[in-house]
Amino acid sequence: MLASATVLVVENDPITRELLENILHTAGCQVLAASTGNAGLLSLCQLQAQIGWLVTRVGLPGLVDGWLLADEYHRHNPDRPVVLLSEEILETDCPSVDAVFVPPHAPMMVLETLKGLALSETVDNAPVEMLRAA
Repeated sequence: MLASATVLVVENDPITRELLENILHTAGCQVLAASTGNAGLLSLCQLQAQIGWLVTRVGLPGLVDGWLLADEYHRHNPDRPVVLLSEEILETDCPSVDAVFVPPHAPMMVLETLKGLALSETVDNAPVEMLRAA
């Protein structure tokens, strides 16, 4: 279930990051937040067993972007999709990663997406519509 799950949010925009933290915390999640890809990668490496879900912006400044974070997350959670905050992604720009895309200006959709993903893990016959990277 999503309540009490630990969600790592990696978002460089402070307003969006704080809004996501508040929404997820209000829903009962434990929230870890990072403002850079480097800090997010460090959290993933140090706290891998504690992080249940990853929500990250695709385009982060610096060398570590959302794709790299998704790859690291999937090393320890291979059957769980990542929630990627991004505008439209061209198929040619999209590496093969198990992900659900949510527009960054729709933070409530992040909560609804995570709830749907958590529900689909517990109920095998509950289909969840999502756009997954090819």
